[in-house]
Amino acid sequence: MNTFLRSFLLILNILLAVALLASNFLPYIDPASFWPAGFAGLTFPFLLVINLVFLPVWLLFRKKYWLLPLVAIVLSVSAIVKTWAFHPFNENSLEKSADSKEFTVMTYNTSNMGLKYFTEEKAIRSNVYNTIVFGQADILCLQEFYTNDRPDYTHNIDSIRNKAGYEYHYFTKDKTHWDTWYYGIALFSHHPILKATAIPCGVSTNGSGSSFLQADLLVHGDTIRVITLQLVSYMLNGGDMSAAKDLHFRPLIHKMKQTFTHRSAQAAQLAGLIQESPFPVIVCGDFNDVPVSYTYRKISSGLQDAFSRAGNGLGRTMSYISPTLRIDYILASKQLQVLGCQTMRVADSEHFPVIARLSLKK
Repeated sequence: MNTFLRSFLLILNILLAVALLASNFLPYIDPASFWPAGFAGLTFPFLLVINLVFLPVWLLFRKKYWLLPLVAIVLSVSAIVKTWAFHPFNENSLEKSADSKEFTVMTYNTSNMGLKYFTEEKAIRSNVYNTIVFGQADILCLQEFYTNDRPDYTHNIDSIRNKAGYEYHYFTKDKTHWDTWYYGIALFSHHPILKATAIPCGVSTNGSGSSFLQADLLVHGDTIRVITLQLVSYMLNGGDMSAAKDLHFRPLIHKMKQTFTHRSAQAAQLAGLIQESPFPVIVCGDFNDVPVSYTYRKISSGLQDAFSRAGNGLGRTMSYISPTLRIDYILASKQLQVLGCQTMRVADSEHFPVIARLSLKK
């Protein structure tokens, strides 16, 4: 019985070790040309934990098979560092010191400010306002932002400026309904906006994700370029989920393959904008992809991930589906110093905002 059990566990561990390595290295392949690579990184945290469990199992059996999961884990160190951050003593890392070069940045997917089926959910909108005021970020980037010019609805731009005291803002207005309902990406700042533009990057039906918001800001006497965005999501609906439950996966896979291709093109376009910037760059927003992914690797090349550098834990930014989903990021050029980073838990929010404290290097 023990021999059979050991043989079964050994075969299982070999398969899981290979799967862990695949989830680590497949994201180096563009999913537009090999679509299974787009799924790989999603499984990485779970495969890592399972391989860790095998270490004491083989020690219990007093077999050297523990080398198998250990080697797979060691070869996955780069992905582990991207997925987990460990800076336990950075609890007060967002408190600015007297250094005049420090500033804070927040990115937050507001899920259309609580607008659902063209009805404004006041409680959700109030939570967004309270989070923005509490964060007190010098630079605020909002994706899936909504505002309305109708007097019987909410003009969220004016409300945020009044509540948080922002002097400057720019809004992409990616989508308009009935002449007064506006959707897109918004940037608010206490620092002057020297130039801002919306750069087309495709077509999105959810009101955010049709353009990159690029703005040059004057921060403590230096110019910094901020690019905030939302990359295309899978936009799965109830019909997709029902089909999957009935084991009809073809429509779901087809939609995901299309998303991989579109997101890959957006990542390449964004990487080009980053390389062309004459100023230090901050890239932030909803990438709709995990740290172990082609999307993340393409965009983050040459940049610092604020959470990886100064955060703690998994940094979950999605409130549902999986506790391992970190898809919202703040990335910064190496000319900037990352001093702190946290995710903020917000009630009744699909996404959790990320806020970072940065400084211009002297």
